[in-house]
Order: sequence, then C-alpha cells, then structure tokens
Amino acid sequence: MPDSMKIKKLLFATRFHDMALNRLKSLFPLAAAGMEEIVLCHIIRREDVGFVPFGGYMKEEELRQRNEALIRFEDWQAAISAAGLRSKSVVEVGEAVPSIISVLHREEAQLMVIGRKKAGRMERALAGSDTMELLRRTPVATLVCGYHEDGQTEGQQEGWQLFNLPLLATDFSNASEKALSFLAGLKGAVKKTAVVHIISDPARYEELREETADKLEKYSSVLQQTGIQADYHLGAGESPWEAILEKAEEINATMIIAASTRKDRLHEFFLGSVSHRLAEHSSLPVLLVPD
Repeated sequence: MPDSMKIKKLLFATRFHDMALNRLKSLFPLAAAGMEEIVLCHIIRREDVGFVPFGGYMKEEELRQRNEALIRFEDWQAAISAAGLRSKSVVEVGEAVPSIISVLHREEAQLMVIGRKKAGRMERALAGSDTMELLRRTPVATLVCGYHEDGQTEGQQEGWQLFNLPLLATDFSNASEKALSFLAGLKGAVKKTAVVHIISDPARYEELREETADKLEKYSSVLQQTGIQADYHLGAGESPWEAILEKAEEINATMIIAASTRKDRLHEFFLGSVSHRLAEHSSLPVLLVPD
C-alpha cells in the first residue's frame, strides 16, 4: 500500500445554496487527522456581472455579490477558528471550473469539497455540469455532497458526523489501494470503517467468495494496523454501484470513499463508471480519490 496521504489544507468551494454551515462543520474532525487550514472559495460567475447590452460591466453588482460572500464567510471563519483551524476566504470573478482549479493549485490543497445540483426527473445530475467538469480535471481527492429525495443535502442538520462510518468501496486495483491509503490517512477523524467489494457476476459468487473475502480481510488489516477499526462486507450484483449504495444504507454509512481512475475521469464518466454513478446517485457524500 502507498504511504498514507495526509490532508493539511482543504478547499471548500461553495455557491452557498448548495453548501451550508453545518456541512462545513462536519469537516472539522479532519483536524484530528492533521488538517490545519480551510480555504473558503466562492466564484462569482462572469455572466452574472458581465457585459449587458448598452450597459457594460456591472461593477456595482460585482461589489454587492463580493461583499455578500465575504460577510457570509466572516461567520464561517469564526466557526473554523473556534475549531482551532486556520482559514482563508477567496472570492473571485470568472468561469467557475477553471477558477476553482486555479485556486486549488495556488493554495496547494489536498482535498476539495464541492456540491452538486439535484437532478430533475428528465436530466442526469452530473452530465454537462460544473461538478462533472471539476471531477474530470481535479488532481486531488474530491468530496461530492449529494441530495436526499427532498432536495436537502446530507449533513445540513446540526451534529452530522460525516466521518462516523465511511464505507470504502474497492475493486482491489492499484487505484483502490490509493483510496485505502487515503482512508488510512484519516486516522484520528475516522475511528471505524467498512470495506466493501461487490462481485459483478452473481453467478460466480460462491466461486469467488473465499478468495475475495481474503482480499477484504487484508484491506481491513491494513486499516486496523493504523488504529482504525474495520469490518468488511462482500456482496454481489450486476450493477455494482447500486449494490454499494444498498450496502451503505444497510450499515448506516455516513460517507462513501471510492477510487477514480484517469480512465474514469477522461472516458468512462460518459459511459457510467462505478465512481461516476456513485457521485451521481448517492444521497451520501462521496469522496473520490484520483489515481
């Protein structure tokens, strides 16, 4: 397994309507895993303050939106400071995706947190969205916050324990080992976890059960050696992502962690990779760890 990955700085990108203060507070336990700083980022979309017919650039509108964001961030930074963490606020005008990626590189954050819009009945949640583009382009682990059927994000309620029981979905690939390493680096924030593998051919379940259980036990042992209690679960289903979501509900998981390979991000996202489907359909937060 690669060396454990540590998070020193987190980028929290928000448009405010999709990310609440309680969501931000749910990330504070990362301080126990070594996190030191949170960068709050809000991008004012250029089209919201850009040129209009015979009107030019709406400078006053930009100033209004900028001040509103900074005022909101003052309260959030007070909560961050009370948790013993440093913070910084960044408010810029630009195109959302390239601007966020630019801030991510400039700040050298190891984790990015983003929201996603709730999909309508006739549309897909990520297809063509800023979230999709960010997942394709980001070089760091990204936590995608999903929605319940009522449209509320998981974690908007006070006291939500994001790291109480993360579920690690694995296919035993090199990419999955990197996700395992990332989870091991969360020691302190995470006390207990569940490692899950889904056999995609149910007809071969009995044939593969013993071998796969051995692999799951090795993953669990790695985590236990770091001080994280780990149970493992083996399932089967022709649609692995659906089986993972069912298992997450069954064990009351608070988050799903999965690997996202370069192939996922540059090709299979359009065809429906497991990581894509999890990020698209899960009401729980999904943390994607790139290879």
